[in-house]
Order: sequence, then C-alpha cells, then structure tokens
Amino acid sequence: MDHATLLKAIGTGLISYVLIFGLKKLLTCGPVSRLISKTKSRWDNIVVFTVGRTSQFFMISSALYAASYYLPRFKYTDKIYFVITMIQVSIWSHSLMELWLDSQLSRKTRNSPAIVNSMSLLKLLGRFFLFSIILLFTLSNLGVKITTIVAGLGVGGVAVALALQKILGDLFSSLSIVLDKPFMVGDFIVVDSYLGEVQKIGLKTTRLKSLSGEQLIFSNSDLLGARIRNYKRMKERRVVLNFHLPLFTSSEKVSEAVQIIKETITKQERLRLDRSHFAKIGQFSIEIETVYWVLHDDYNIHMDLQQDILFKIKQSFEAIELNFTYPTQAIEVLTPEIQKKFLSDPKKEAPSSLSS
Repeated sequence: MDHATLLKAIGTGLISYVLIFGLKKLLTCGPVSRLISKTKSRWDNIVVFTVGRTSQFFMISSALYAASYYLPRFKYTDKIYFVITMIQVSIWSHSLMELWLDSQLSRKTRNSPAIVNSMSLLKLLGRFFLFSIILLFTLSNLGVKITTIVAGLGVGGVAVALALQKILGDLFSSLSIVLDKPFMVGDFIVVDSYLGEVQKIGLKTTRLKSLSGEQLIFSNSDLLGARIRNYKRMKERRVVLNFHLPLFTSSEKVSEAVQIIKETITKQERLRLDRSHFAKIGQFSIEIETVYWVLHDDYNIHMDLQQDILFKIKQSFEAIELNFTYPTQAIEVLTPEIQKKFLSDPKKEAPSSLSS
C-alpha cells in the first residue's frame, strides 16, 4: 500500500469524523437547540434529541469504516460495522421510548410511588421487546436462521403472558388511569352506589375515603369497567325543585307563586335561573317545576343556597296565605244504617258521609 492511498484513508476518516461530530455539535449547541425548541413542530426536537444520543464509539467506527475503503478489508468488516450500527440504533430507540413514556406523565403523577413502579416495569417490558426485535433483525441480516428462535420466543411469551395475566392486567389498568386521567388523587367520585374521595392510585388497587369515614378499595380493572361520576370536575350544579300546591288553589295564586319563585332565585348572585313553570295538575296537587344552576361546585355551598331560597319562598307563600300540600285521598264510607236503607230501596241513590 503506497503513501498516497494511506493519506487518502486518513483524510477520509478525519473528514468523516469531523462532519459527524460537527453536525452533532451544531444541532445540540445552545443557540440552535433553543431556536428549535421554540418552533411549533415536534419533529425537529425529536431529531435534535436523537442526534444528541449518538455515541462517540459510533462516530469513530463510522470514520474508520469510511477510511477502510482505501485500505485492505477483510470479509467481516461490513458485518462488524452493521452490528455497531444496530447497537447505536438500539440506543436511539431506547432513548425515544423513554422520552415518550416520560412525556405522558405530568409532574404531579410522576412523583407517585405507584406510578414510578408501574413506569419502571413498563420500561423493563419495553426494553425487552425492543432489544429482542433489534437482536432478531441483526441475526437475520448476519445470515442466522431465526425461525427456531422466533418460535421459542413466541411459546415462551405466551407462557409468560398467561402466568402474569392478572398482574399485567392490573398494571395496564393502573397506567390507563394515570395516562387517561378519568380521576386523580383528591377527586370526589361515585362508582355505582359507592362514593368517596380518591386517596391513592396504586399498582393494583385504588383507595377511596367514603363520607362515613371507612376506606373503599377497588381493583383498577373493575374501575375501568365501571361508570364513574367525577364531581371534582363539576363547574356548575343543576338543581330541580318541585313545589306542590293544593288542587283548589286559584290560577291567580299559582301565577303569583311562580313569580315569587323566579324572583327569589334571580336575586341570588351565585344562582342562575333556568326555568320555572306550572308543570302539571297531578292526582293530589298542582306541581310547579323549577330548574336553576348553582355557579359553584362545592356541595355545602349548594345546600346553603338551597336552604336560603327555600326559607324565603316559604316565608313569601305564608305572607299571601299560600300553603304547600301533601298527598291526600278522599274515601266515602257507608255507615250500617245507610247500607240498610240502600239495600231496602236499590233505586235510591245512597248518600255518603265524607271521611279523610
């Protein structure tokens, strides 16, 4: 090998290393990195992040591989460089996987011990599948028959999945709750007939503190299959009130009652009246249906406001001598004397005495 060829190899290697190293430094330096972070697109940030994870060993190997075109090469040169490249690909893939998983967690949930354990286990499983795929791809390109290996991994994977079915189910249920966020710690939720404040979201179970003080424990899998009402995310509360007046109440009194209810609710600053109507004439009473919104999510405030307007409505009704009613039923009772007269003369209409 002459000196000119050696100089070409050295020059090619140095230029290749400078170009690769310079590109990495250019994209990861402070000014360029800050400029790219301000753009709306996320792909440029991903490219910069990936380039920043390029190892020094890979850059040197790439420079040597470029220089080897001017040097005597043995038959395994390409295969060795392919293995080194796949190692670098596995580093890039692993970094991108962890970046995506970490981006799915908020700062609040990231500090939860249960979530940390779940994410650690998920990252472990992700590494196993990622490195297995890269390893099989590498062996396949090196000429190794991987059919038997794939079959063995398939059977082993099914066996492991069956053995860990319950654990994996609870794990992914926990992660679904954390990532999808149907509720968080501190939320007040209702699950079927059970209600309480969320105290802890664990790897297998979620714990609630009920209103009566005891702790309610739910499996995460059961929670995902249930219908959950989250009252913490309620911004306004809709309330329906039904007032019942006696059937003999005059139309003027009913109209006045509707107006009293509207004015009482409208004067409250934290309430918004939706409607108030003479809804129907029932079997025992006249019904006025009123709907309003409480402009606050706190239940105690809602009850305080409802108590206040009910007192004022009752006082206004008493001022105009208007009473609420209650279900009554009139029953006609025939005394023995009347029954005897009626039986002696069936054509005669029987009088009745009214008793309630």
